[in-house]
Amino acid sequence: MKKPQQASAENILDFAVAVIEFYFRIEAVSEATAGFATAGGEWGTLRMLVKDGPQTVPEMARSRPVSRQHCQTIINALEAQGLVEFVDNPKHKTSKLVRATKKGRARFESMRKQFLAASGVYAPLFTASEVTMATDVCRRAREVIQV
Repeated sequence: MKKPQQASAENILDFAVAVIEFYFRIEAVSEATAGFATAGGEWGTLRMLVKDGPQTVPEMARSRPVSRQHCQTIINALEAQGLVEFVDNPKHKTSKLVRATKKGRARFESMRKQFLAASGVYAPLFTASEVTMATDVCRRAREVIQV
């Protein structure tokens, strides 16, 4: 059996451009169908908190990676809407944990349902194995490409 050919720098650049182009297409579809593309930071932050539980702002920023200040701006906006709250952190006296409120979980679930409805239109155009492979490659790239 022949060993798979190693990717080139050009292959990685093409992959990066394709992911960026895909991201902007998804954002446009999201805005057109569900109206929350402009709330991409809201969606991602709520998703992280619902999926992974309470975290500090620096922890959330490192996992994306974005600046702590950028993450704090999103958290402040979510708090003003009553979607997240700050709670005591048993591991640190001054660095509070951020957690999704009941209202925040409901908003996330509503956004998720709208996005699933929009995604369902495109699901028949791909096989499950194609989507799984693309997802695995994107996740692996996220892990190995460090900033």
